[in-house]
Amino acid sequence: MAKWFDIGAAIFALIAALFWFLSARGELPPMVSYFDQAPASDPLYAALKFSARMNSIAAIFSGLAALCVFAGILTR
Repeated sequence: MAKWFDIGAAIFALIAALFWFLSARGELPPMVSYFDQAPASDPLYAALKFSARMNSIAAIFSGLAALCVFAGILTR
């Protein structure tokens, strides 16, 4: 059983790494100043929002990998 938890941990960690690489890909657009507030269509805002979403998904998969490692330790 511990073998399956190790495999699951490796797969979840690989998926987490993929999402972290996706969150860091490309360059950020230049910052533009606005009078009142930045609109939702601002390229920098959209890029930061995308990066935050990818980081959130990566953190979930990282947590699942840690749970698999913990479960693997408990079943040995």
